[in-house]
Amino acid sequence: MNQADIPQLIASLGFFKDWTNYLLVTTVAALGWVATKPLILDGRALRWTIAFFCLSIVFAILTLALIPLVGERLVARSSIYDIKAIFTVFWLWGPEAEAKLKWVCWPQHVFFLAGIIVFSVGSMLRVPTTK
Repeated sequence: MNQADIPQLIASLGFFKDWTNYLLVTTVAALGWVATKPLILDGRALRWTIAFFCLSIVFAILTLALIPLVGERLVARSSIYDIKAIFTVFWLWGPEAEAKLKWVCWPQHVFFLAGIIVFSVGSMLRVPTTK
């Protein structure tokens, strides 16, 4: 890779941002839908589904926050997933920390899938109540 590859890395970072954004919007919509349909799941499955979706949303926001920091540090012969983004823990003060995109995007995906799985299994196992 050479410096001419930087635009390709920026494009891949853009595609990654778009994917993260789409998954975030989908998760927020799924969370809103599940939260308004409490009769579909029993209490435990509903709570776990909501918790997993909430955690996915938190990690999506963290992922989106890291993307510009990764973009600032792009260098030839690198992967967007291997670049350490450096940031201040608190907005204007505090210690500096570093994180890679993988550290926050993987939990986003895992928690989203866990929410979908718990919702699906909980829906299949729920015994309908008659009124």
